[in-house]
Amino acid sequence: MNTIIEAELVDFIRNKAVKKLNIIQVEESRYQIVANLTWKEGDWYLVTTRKTPREWASLDRLARHICEKCNGAIPPINLLLKPLKKDEP
Repeated sequence: MNTIIEAELVDFIRNKAVKKLNIIQVEESRYQIVANLTWKEGDWYLVTTRKTPREWASLDRLARHICEKCNGAIPPINLLLKPLKKDEP
């Protein structure tokens, strides 16, 4: 698994080296960012400095975080949601 830390991702976004960001729902109310870069192949998972996946508990917090870090240079974003289980409303 290819990984990237937040400082690198912010730098790549500001330098227009990110093709797109994928926001992936990994559990109910848990979201991660996976980046596609212009100059490296594959998916790059955002991790903390301790190399654990960086997760958000809500989409609004994640959106706010992206807006604050990117300073208006936001690349295209895809949102991938998990299907609801049959017993969920």
